[in-house]
Amino acid sequence: MDDPVEEGYLEDYQGISGASEEELQAFEEIFGIRLPSDFKELYSYKNGSKYLSILPCVIDQRDLTFSLMSLQEIETCKKYFQNRDALLTEFPDYFSSQDLENMHDSRIKPYLFNKKWLPFAQYCDSCYLMLDFDPDQEAQEGQVICYIHDPDEIIYVAESLTNLIEGIMDEII
Repeated sequence: MDDPVEEGYLEDYQGISGASEEELQAFEEIFGIRLPSDFKELYSYKNGSKYLSILPCVIDQRDLTFSLMSLQEIETCKKYFQNRDALLTEFPDYFSSQDLENMHDSRIKPYLFNKKWLPFAQYCDSCYLMLDFDPDQEAQEGQVICYIHDPDEIIYVAESLTNLIEGIMDEII
């Protein structure tokens, strides 16, 4: 991995301002959602992280370090990703009945794509942390899930953005 200081990523990150209350409100209106307070707090501090990967996560025994997408990047991403509803069962060439059984999680609805999933952080343009605004029966709105590409799967990550960050801090400290 390139040195973030050497590449100028840290300097770019330090220059990023937070999103205003008006920007957050407009974002909520665009998607017809109410953002969790911890998300608003984070984004009022920094509206994205550009190329600086600031969220080192271990997800399903994979080390993935995510960069925080800006509100504008999220809006652009939603035009082509998680912009439709598609159940896992709609992809029989990719997911066997055994795969579907292995992926079953009562906290996440059995979709590969869901319009009510909001990607907010990305790893290598192929894995995304997402807020889930359409959770299954044993979960709460605003939980954090992850789309992992190749092989495609959706994995539960944390109850909230706060829990995700606390978990990262516990690992680091």
